[in-house]
Amino acid sequence: MSGKSARVIHHPGQRLFDRATVAREQGKLVEAESLYRQSLAVRERASGHHEAAVAQSMNFLANLLMEQNRHAEAEPLYRESLTLRRKTLGPEHRDVAASLSNLANLLQNTGRYAGAGRLYRQSLQLRKKAYGPRHENVAMCLSNIAILMQNTGRDAEAEAHFMRALGILEKALGPGHQLTAFTKANYADFLRLTGRAAEAQPFAKEALKDLRKALPAGHRYVKCAREVRRNVLKAARRTSRQSAITKTKLIP
Repeated sequence: MSGKSARVIHHPGQRLFDRATVAREQGKLVEAESLYRQSLAVRERASGHHEAAVAQSMNFLANLLMEQNRHAEAEPLYRESLTLRRKTLGPEHRDVAASLSNLANLLQNTGRYAGAGRLYRQSLQLRKKAYGPRHENVAMCLSNIAILMQNTGRDAEAEAHFMRALGILEKALGPGHQLTAFTKANYADFLRLTGRAAEAQPFAKEALKDLRKALPAGHRYVKCAREVRRNVLKAARRTSRQSAITKTKLIP
């Protein structure tokens, strides 16, 4: 999912917000939630010209709740953050695009695929306009759309979107960057789920290796890649056993 946002500096609650973000990156989710909530409370009390900062705290707190599958708590925060960003930053701002994508992620995770697709398309258009067509934020949106297509049975389109996303990320950030590696992990999972575990193995292995180099062991990307790698290996072993059984049956 995208949590990137233009950095809000010299606003009330910024130190709390920064500490929360560090705690989240370290996998300290309880501490991060407490700090994000404190940051939000400070910013809401300040109000006035700090609505963009309030929206930032809401958005990142919602991201954290989403990470824990607390969708009902995250959704109103995403929606209010989106409203505030449109009001304070304008409807085409890059932070509006981030809010659209995050809300789309939530809708996808809760099975509301049509709504998710609509918001992803809006976010993708805004990101292309804000960053250009070959930026990493455009790629991450393409990756999210790929997962949506996978979830709705459009596997050929899903794979094409994964390939476009990886092509952009490898050129923009390099093959070993954490966003490139995370997208490789998602692609490996796609291959596994479409019965191509053998093809998935090198992607899953490389993704986990690169993420372990780049991030702490408790980071959500590392945890995700570790699970993908484990599932890919299980699927590959199962396929190998089935193939051996078939060959045995064919021996005269």
